[in-house]
Amino acid sequence: MEKYMRDRLSIKQGKFQLSTRAKIMLFAALVAVLPTSGFCTASLILSLNYVGSTTATVSHPTSIPWLTEKSQCQRTHRTWRDEKCWDYEHNPMF
Repeated sequence: MEKYMRDRLSIKQGKFQLSTRAKIMLFAALVAVLPTSGFCTASLILSLNYVGSTTATVSHPTSIPWLTEKSQCQRTHRTWRDEKCWDYEHNPMF
């Protein structure tokens, strides 16, 4: 009866005892998860930075169909070539 009362008392007080093996497993899981998630986060941030820096330097020329005359094209600071108006500052993300 005394052991039963002690068990009930420990449950009421919220004492939850983990075995040494469970503690080691929990610690190993945390040690594995933290560096992995840190690596994934860092690679995501670096890849976003890389995409932002490369898209600004890459040229994607685009023909502007509504500018049909050389004077109109040059007035908008674009390039007239092959009877078409070309925009060299076109952003493919637009």
